[in-house]
Amino acid sequence: MTNIIPRRRRIVRPLFWSDGLKRSTMEPSTAPGRMGCLLRRPAEKRMGGERRSERRSKMNRCVSMSRRGFLAFGGAAAAALATGSLTGCAPSMLQEGGSAEGSGGATSDVAVWAGGKVSATELEASAVEGEPIVDFVEELSFDVVVVGAGTAGLPAALAAHEAGASVAVLQKEASPVAQGMLAARVVKDRSTEAGMTAYLHELHELNAHRPRIDLLRAYVERSQEALEWYESKLAAAGFDACEESDSKDHVYADGNCYVQGLLFSDSMQAPTTALAEQAANDGVEFFYETPAVQLVTEGGSIVGVVGRTDDGEYKKFLASKGVVLATGDYQNNEAMVERYVPDAQDFGRKQINKTGDGHLMGLMAGAVMEPGSPSKMIHGGKGCFREEPFLALNLNGERFMYEDVPYGDRNTILRDQPEHRMVTLFDANYADQVYGWGSDPTVPTVANGTPEKIAAFVEDGTLLAADSIEELAQTVGLPVEATVASVRRYNELCAKGEDLDFGKASKYLRPVDTPPFYAMPREYAVSAILGGLLVNADGQCLNEEGEPIKGLYAAGNCSGPFYGRYDYSLSTMGLSVGRCITCGYLAGRAVAGA
Repeated sequence: MTNIIPRRRRIVRPLFWSDGLKRSTMEPSTAPGRMGCLLRRPAEKRMGGERRSERRSKMNRCVSMSRRGFLAFGGAAAAALATGSLTGCAPSMLQEGGSAEGSGGATSDVAVWAGGKVSATELEASAVEGEPIVDFVEELSFDVVVVGAGTAGLPAALAAHEAGASVAVLQKEASPVAQGMLAARVVKDRSTEAGMTAYLHELHELNAHRPRIDLLRAYVERSQEALEWYESKLAAAGFDACEESDSKDHVYADGNCYVQGLLFSDSMQAPTTALAEQAANDGVEFFYETPAVQLVTEGGSIVGVVGRTDDGEYKKFLASKGVVLATGDYQNNEAMVERYVPDAQDFGRKQINKTGDGHLMGLMAGAVMEPGSPSKMIHGGKGCFREEPFLALNLNGERFMYEDVPYGDRNTILRDQPEHRMVTLFDANYADQVYGWGSDPTVPTVANGTPEKIAAFVEDGTLLAADSIEELAQTVGLPVEATVASVRRYNELCAKGEDLDFGKASKYLRPVDTPPFYAMPREYAVSAILGGLLVNADGQCLNEEGEPIKGLYAAGNCSGPFYGRYDYSLSTMGLSVGRCITCGYLAGRAVAGA
């Protein structure tokens, strides 16, 4: 069941972009682009088309409150339910007026749930349903229910099952879904205790001292255990495509911390699919195309989940030990992006159907979001030399930045540029320049800049080549006169050995003057939003008093705060995937009582 938010506006694209596609027109089609600049379905098609309006009509009718507990609304609403003061045939449990008390006469855009922590607009963009559901076609009982079959959800399900729990996995999609390709782990037997502590503090400092120390410590101390366990599960599933990549030994005054990167083919999708198949064979029950829409409560504890089938019916999944929310981020829920990370609003999205379902259900059950604006991961798509400080021009053919700004931070500068895109230009001397800067253009996950790769990128249209700057500008779709002027000015600065316009370090000033000339169009889009429900090291969701909510856990990008920097730091390649696997594994063991 796919729920896609309405499009905000039409986006004009140049002829070529880093998804490797050639566009013959400047207007996008009605299909989603490969880079995730989503063109949303009309609202009436969400959540099953006409069935949604029918369900709304049903839910607006009077319902009985005598059945076993339903979704916790939090705040004043929860207290009112406990005392029975919200009985009768009221048309809606929605609190209107922009406050927990409500003042009436408000539109749905300002209506709120859970004391203001969730808006009707946020719910509308998700699979979550606000009205209590009491009619079920089936009731199933498990020890543990995991919501989400992805990079964190599958380790949680497997770990819980391995610990002896009966496990159900609810997945909104028709199959498992995972992104990324590289997972990092701290190798304890190649590190010193002092070095591991220093690395923990380095991560804390890189993230503006905002992460919870216990979450960082859990990763540093147990990521090797979790990733070795994960590899063993992959081996049992017949998947053997892991290799070491992007490892780094962090050396400090009093010790070292060796962080090893594991490269999983070219995507986490393949190992995730293999793990799901193995888990199903081992006895984990999967319910695909069954989004979780509400949490089930009893006496303040979370005891299950309501799932909605593809035909619009509801099933109750009881969980005697607890529920793990692992639904990924909320990048496709525009109202949540606007509320929590407005810096990401105007960028395209690389994922689909990430609508914050776990976040919203947790909030409505009394959990809280991590404080402050979360880190965002906005990168520039596939292609070569993503980090190299070659000349960069915006869509007007103008230079606009000092190109040695860290790769992970460039999106912040592009926020103020036309359509948040740029084109990187370099010439035939690229290899000598890259090696001269002390870089390795053959790192598998970063550069891909060997002559053979360059030729392949030109062949498939990802990289554009021409014998003159004028021809190159025409091919890319940049204004020719402005592009030629910008390159001429840049070459003059290179000859001076000083960047008087933007202040780029002199060692990176290399002219673009030797054909063939190359252009790498880059479209920056949101890979992930790295913020979620406040949890402890076991993944237990915490309430406003900082106390664990019995039976409720979260993992992956549904949990936090593990990060805190305005942009995802690339100081440890593969940290995001490694962290998701680790915290999923730990949450699964914890909920099962291991």
